[in-house]
Amino acid sequence: MITAGQSAPLQSLRSRAPLGLAAISIASGIFLARHYQRPANLWGWSAGLLISCALIALYNRSDRLARFTIVLALICAGGFAESATPSPRITAPPVQFLSGERVLITGHVTNDGSSLAGGSRERFDLQTETIQLGDTQFSRPTGIRISVFVHGAGFAPKANAQDPEEDEAGGEKMFQPLNYGDRISLSAKLRQARNFRNPGAFDYEGYLRGLGISALGSADADSITVLPGQSGSTLGRWRSRIRRSILSHINSQPSLINAPLWKPEDAALFAAMIIGDDSLIGRNVREEFQQTGVYHLLVVSGMNVGILAFAVFFFARWLQAPDWAASILTIALSTFYAFIAGMGVPIQRAVLMLSVFLITRLFYRDRAALNATGFAALVVLVWSPTALFEAGFQLTFLALFAITGISVPLLERTSNRYRAALAHFDSTAYDLNIDPRIAQLRLDMRLVVDRLARFTGNFIARWLVLGMVRTSLAAFELLLVSTITQAVLVAPMRCYFHRATLIGMPANILVLPLAGVMLNSGVLAIALSYFFMPLARVAAMVASACLHWTLVCLTWLAHFPVAQWRTPDLNFVLWLVAGAGILICYLTVRQPRKWMARKFITPVGLIALFASALLVAVARPQPDLRHDALEITAIDVGQGDSLFIVSPQGKTMLIDAGGSLGPLHSEFDYGEDVVSPYLWSRGIYHLDVVVLTHAHGDHIGGLSRIVENFSPSELWLGINPETPALKKLLEVAELHHVHLQKHVMGDDFAWAGANIRVVSPPPDWQPKLQPRNDDSLAFIISFGRTSALLTGDLERKMETFVAAAMNAEGRHADLLKIAHHGSATSTTPELLAVVKPSFAIISDGFRNPFGHPRAIVLERLQTAHVLTYRTDMLGVVSFWLDGNQVSAQPALLGPADNR
Repeated sequence: MITAGQSAPLQSLRSRAPLGLAAISIASGIFLARHYQRPANLWGWSAGLLISCALIALYNRSDRLARFTIVLALICAGGFAESATPSPRITAPPVQFLSGERVLITGHVTNDGSSLAGGSRERFDLQTETIQLGDTQFSRPTGIRISVFVHGAGFAPKANAQDPEEDEAGGEKMFQPLNYGDRISLSAKLRQARNFRNPGAFDYEGYLRGLGISALGSADADSITVLPGQSGSTLGRWRSRIRRSILSHINSQPSLINAPLWKPEDAALFAAMIIGDDSLIGRNVREEFQQTGVYHLLVVSGMNVGILAFAVFFFARWLQAPDWAASILTIALSTFYAFIAGMGVPIQRAVLMLSVFLITRLFYRDRAALNATGFAALVVLVWSPTALFEAGFQLTFLALFAITGISVPLLERTSNRYRAALAHFDSTAYDLNIDPRIAQLRLDMRLVVDRLARFTGNFIARWLVLGMVRTSLAAFELLLVSTITQAVLVAPMRCYFHRATLIGMPANILVLPLAGVMLNSGVLAIALSYFFMPLARVAAMVASACLHWTLVCLTWLAHFPVAQWRTPDLNFVLWLVAGAGILICYLTVRQPRKWMARKFITPVGLIALFASALLVAVARPQPDLRHDALEITAIDVGQGDSLFIVSPQGKTMLIDAGGSLGPLHSEFDYGEDVVSPYLWSRGIYHLDVVVLTHAHGDHIGGLSRIVENFSPSELWLGINPETPALKKLLEVAELHHVHLQKHVMGDDFAWAGANIRVVSPPPDWQPKLQPRNDDSLAFIISFGRTSALLTGDLERKMETFVAAAMNAEGRHADLLKIAHHGSATSTTPELLAVVKPSFAIISDGFRNPFGHPRAIVLERLQTAHVLTYRTDMLGVVSFWLDGNQVSAQPALLGPADNR
């Protein structure tokens, strides 16, 4: 009974899902401890004191006070768990081994090798036994991720005292992927795993640390030698063997089988969906799934586990297995599936929640779902408090909360009541025991069946009428669950993927009905391929048909403009709006039955949820800009260039967007993965101007995605050769209706409160067939009495030309963007003598292979008394020119200097 003054919704939460309330309390404590750091013993003593207070309250029969203090105790327990949990410690090689010199490594493979984009590289992880550099040896076990470069046709790993294998067609040596437990030796260059030092950047170091990897390495295929013996665990080797066997049946069948199950492009998708091998999935495919809000289909996620588990449980019950036996079989096969698919953290959570749900439903059927979700979250948070801040945890449990906490109660009041009309359809006695309105519906349905039976017969009439009702109810349930889940997930989806997920609801409605058929048919096809291929091909055809329907739907939806919307980071207010909408909806949906007469309560909650979701999806917070100064920020893009400029009137400009150099290009996109997250972190959703200095890969590489993501009004160019990269950029600019402007030396114009004077290239500049550093578009941008010279990659010849022109005009600059990343061919003494900068910024990569910035350039800057900042040491660096002085602020060190 609810006592006076007690909150009915909270009482409902406690009575129906006490473990859910416990999980929320623990999560709150973890969040507070992360943002308001206090000693672990303070949290621990507080939790103990509150537990004592709860016991005293229970002794005095004060239930409300006891519950309140227990919740506070759990909050403090969460804070203690976060504060007391030590950071994972992994062994890293000494600094001298990470200098870029080749080292000799002996170790064993800890996961099966996989191909990377383009087929010219393989990747695998290994645990070292020894690392040798000259006479120095490091013998502590270390986790390293190795990228293997396969030149030409590639080479096989050289077996001990044996010749490499030869390809039958041409006699060329082929590289064979390595497997778990293989002992190898190889020559590699090691480097430290390092994040881009920008706000909003992905924590790559933390991701690798979670996998036990402390360093990255690159090696040539012909340097790898397979050593005798095996290492690792027996269980791990069995897993590797089973996984490779399954992948061989997915991708290319054994020699005894003439035709494969699927075409290569379909096989790559099924390998990702079923077994978690996404090595053959291109970035364009991933982004198409992300744009339409169904990325969970492409990866082995909790949804995959749930679909396969449901099929197993249903089949077991169809075979008349007892409830407990079906539950045990489902848990066992789900655990085996998770083990084969990699036992990633999301899969572990899904199996844990599934196991808890199936066990608790045997004892507490009416409260299993929400309690199971709460218990699974509770176990994960106690075991690993940092999981609270992981995208996978948040998305998984928010989706489960949307289903079990909101959708299920709504279904109980709506479609489940009408499903009762289908039970014991011919029994009139059953009509007396159900709601009169449902009984009347049954009478109407029988009447329709009787009328229809005159033309089709009774069996067909029953099948048509009941089938139509069941189909309508299923469609309604799918629509309701999908819509509510998408609304609940809007905030984290925007936060992690920077997409407005408005297209997610129709996408899920179109593809989810067949997702279960597709995945289960795919698994069945693989299983049957071991025994009877003709039947396996039938199952594979069903799976392929479902897959092709999914791809057709996603391709169609991805072309809608709303699917292309990119959104900046959420601010605190929008997070509050999202949370308030979810909470209001939950409290109104889980209302006690005595409120049922007030039918407006639930619709109000749903309106609050959908209104808040729409607002969060499309709202654009005020960008983080300063309007009283000219801002010039050097973004850390590694060995490349990217400058973000904000005019005194708040207009925005991006000069270059980084990129990679060399013939080998991964699917990593500097525009999407480095520059865009920084701009989104500042609330930027539109750029006024994008500038390309010249067409080298480390400047132009990320610009196409910048144009797609931020729809700039103008694109400024100098004089460049027509390279494929430039043609692609111009095509993207035309598609997004970007106005092109060419600038050459002598152009002088105002721009949003600042003034720009172009100093290179000359109007008569003749580019070569390939881009050159001296093609760079360079200009002076000034505000009041302060100015900056932005040089691109100009070298000595053009710097001399620029210096002469500036000297003739009597110009100087307070800030100098050092050309060509600090190369010795740039930043000449003559230029420094004319420009007379007080500050300089060098954009270069950490321990880059070119040796930038060169010592001679740093000496020149020191001799000229220039205060120099470097992105490889400091990360993103911002300069503010207020018209009278320049101030600098490195992101990692705070305010540095004013001049």
